[in-house]
Amino acid sequence: MPGAPTDESRRAAEGRAHPDTPAGQRRTSNGLMALLRPGFLVACLLVAPVSAQESPANQLHYPLAEELAGMLRAADAARAAGKLEEAVDLYRLVLDTDKQGRAGYQLATSQEPARPAIPGAPVTRRYVGITEWAMTSLRALPPEGLKLFRARYDYRAGSAMAEARAAKDPFRALARAYELFPVSSHAPKVLELMADLALERAELERALLTLERLLAHHGGELADPPRARRKLLICAMALGRVERVRELARELQRDDPKGRVHLGARPLTTDELVARAVEAQSRRAGKGDEGRPSLDLVRIDPANRAATDARPQVGAPTFVRTFEAERERIAARPFTPGNVAQTPARARHQPLVRDGRVFVATADQVLTYDLADGEEGPRIPRVGPPFVDDNERVQFGGAIEQDMLVVPLVNEVLRDQQYRGIPIKVRIPLRKLAGFDLSGWRWAWNHAQTLAGTPLERWSFPAPPTTVEGVVFAPAFSIEGFVNSHVAAFDARTGERLWDTWVVSGQVEQTMFGEQATEPLCTPLAVSDGVVYHATSFGCVAALDAITGRPLWVAEYEQLEVRPPRGYYADRRQISWESNAPLVEGGVVVAAPLDSPRYLGLDARTGERVWDARQRSSAAAGEMRYLMGACAVGEPGARQAAVVVAGGGEVRCLSVRSGKLLWSHQLRGRVVAGRGCIAQGVALVPVDRNEVLLFEVETGKRLGNITVGTTGNVVLVGGHALVTGNGAVAVHRLGGAAAPPAPPRGQDF
Repeated sequence: MPGAPTDESRRAAEGRAHPDTPAGQRRTSNGLMALLRPGFLVACLLVAPVSAQESPANQLHYPLAEELAGMLRAADAARAAGKLEEAVDLYRLVLDTDKQGRAGYQLATSQEPARPAIPGAPVTRRYVGITEWAMTSLRALPPEGLKLFRARYDYRAGSAMAEARAAKDPFRALARAYELFPVSSHAPKVLELMADLALERAELERALLTLERLLAHHGGELADPPRARRKLLICAMALGRVERVRELARELQRDDPKGRVHLGARPLTTDELVARAVEAQSRRAGKGDEGRPSLDLVRIDPANRAATDARPQVGAPTFVRTFEAERERIAARPFTPGNVAQTPARARHQPLVRDGRVFVATADQVLTYDLADGEEGPRIPRVGPPFVDDNERVQFGGAIEQDMLVVPLVNEVLRDQQYRGIPIKVRIPLRKLAGFDLSGWRWAWNHAQTLAGTPLERWSFPAPPTTVEGVVFAPAFSIEGFVNSHVAAFDARTGERLWDTWVVSGQVEQTMFGEQATEPLCTPLAVSDGVVYHATSFGCVAALDAITGRPLWVAEYEQLEVRPPRGYYADRRQISWESNAPLVEGGVVVAAPLDSPRYLGLDARTGERVWDARQRSSAAAGEMRYLMGACAVGEPGARQAAVVVAGGGEVRCLSVRSGKLLWSHQLRGRVVAGRGCIAQGVALVPVDRNEVLLFEVETGKRLGNITVGTTGNVVLVGGHALVTGNGAVAVHRLGGAAAPPAPPRGQDF
């Protein structure tokens, strides 16, 4: 395989060959360059090059903008030298230029030196978004620089704000205006308008995020900071952010002459505010909701913690229903011992629950069952052709948002071709998102139709989406020479595109004729605190702003090498990871990319690698396959975040912050056979022979095992445990008394 592309090859790939980048995209237009004085150009050209780094295993192509990066380095140097007029003009030029071409938002190589997280680990590269870099640098301007910026560009910022308020989607239009003018005198007003719009639509996550940015970057400019803090406190309480409620209560008490917090007719104490936050946390997690339990996301939350307050003690199955997972389901039949296969197979389905119904998505349809007795629910018609899916890496699931069930389903299959038994092309399904209205029991939208004729027409969405407050976030790939990795956001009610971002392009195994020899894969996304985290399966993890799709950072990892064909046939990689979404806990993103022999922890804010570990630590150790979940453990004042991983015959628990092994268990003749979760500080680990093992996350103590109706993935919701695998779905009632209320810190579900 060729090594890392040179700057020239990147220009060729991105400017001529890459479908999302028009010819000449990487070159700044003559009109823009004419705005620069010769001194600026010299500063851009004389910047010291990034130090040589080891080549990645595979050729990767990013939306790099070296000219814009050079301008930013020159602007930073001018700012440091006190040449504020030059710096301000360069920053503004960069912000106006980024995102204007078909490549969208662009990247620059991080100026920080790359270094291995542990001795012997390969050196990898990091990138930062061009717009993110410019915004951060503008905020670092001294007061005289801010005054200069506002004198020159406030009129444009005011016009952009007025235009955004009249837009079809004013919230995102205002967010884009803020990106272009982040330090104008209108910037605080833009964020206040965004927060008010989000509150009007009950989008508390977005309102909280916007108010946090307002106070962090413009708190000193506000006429009434306590007013913004009170709004933020209301959002934090409603979202169950207990620790943030405590912090805001202390700040508001300092603001008030009498040390009180007023949100209504009477002042409230800190204990009262915390109690309301704990109650909201329990309600949002679905705890105690026995009448109408809901499991709207296959991963529950960004750390994969279960939505239940019952002890993880599982009784006999309420029912087990089998289905032909990739074809028409077979007739439901009552459970009798022994009628479910005991042989472990890849557990590919993740169920959803809403209003007493269980939804199981397959490659080509959605099955429904009554949560109480397993009876088949009303039929959901197909929207695409029947398809038998033999790709064991694909995970089937969906998300429910605002009574809209959103699932990826096969819409078209690229046909295979052979010449005398030699593969030319292989069968590759194209999967499209579709939205099913649960209140009207009908398909409301289907991207197979609504994306026709758009640049997204040939994109495929092979992983379950993630939803947050009416927005569907989904990873995708497109095949156009290279395989392009994308992230897109859509309106849950209409399926309308809100934004899409090209992250990276790479390659999978190829036939001897240069065609893809396998379906490219995507892992599900994690969305936490307004950031979308994506392990691309193409050599990097990316963090994007959830409102606009702006890249914050991209960090590379060690890849399995994609080798050229051996003779007539593709040389396939030995991929053993399952499709794991990143986990976000304690300020760290834990990722287990499909195309890597490692799993790693990255700083959630910067993308800097904090640790990494091999999938198999020794020849005798188990090979990790699943990220089970993460939670905080330990006594108050000495708590730390821990992540549980499992695979083969081993379960491990590591510190999220350092990657240090806290404990491990050899399973002695048993094999991890599905994805579990974390519930009440207990890790549920599915194994073969229809069992689930229980481990205390804090100590590693094995708490026992429970017998379930089938071998596979386990999720908990309300008073139920759902297990899917071996072409069956089993529902159990959780046994034992309800767990006592959690202490007010409210960290773990």
